Parts: sequence; structure tokens; C-alpha cells
Amino acid sequence: MVTAQINSEPHFKFISPSKFVRATPTMAMWGAATVAALALFGSDVPLARKDVLSKIPVFGRYFPVEHDNHVEEN
Repeated sequence: MVTAQINSEPHFKFISPSKFVRATPTMAMWGAATVAALALFGSDVPLARKDVLSKIPVFGRYFPVEHDNHVEEN
């Protein structure tokens, strides 16, 4: 007599490894789009430009920082 064998896949809530592998390219595209949007909207904020965007290794030169050279008068 042939019996049915039940194969269960490990999962957390509704996320299983096979679903995660299938969704990885989509999550990567949305992540890249989010980073690009944050860089675009943050480029007008001086603090974000100086502390974050200008320190990105390859793209930092696209966000130049104007240095303030204040001379104190005595």
C-alpha cells in the first residue's frame, strides 16, 4: 500500500526559504530605489550632504561640500 508522505518546509510566519529566494531580486530593486530616492532628497540638506553623502566612496564627489572659512576679527 502506497502512503502519502508529507514534506514540510521550515518557515517563519508565511516566509519560507523558497519564497525568500524568489523575492530577493524584487527586494534588492526596491532597496536600490529607496537609497537613490534618499540620496536625491537628502542632497539639499547640508548636514546630510556633509555627514553622509560626501563620504560615499564612489559617489561622494557628486555631492561636494562647501567649506566655510570664517576668520575671526579681533
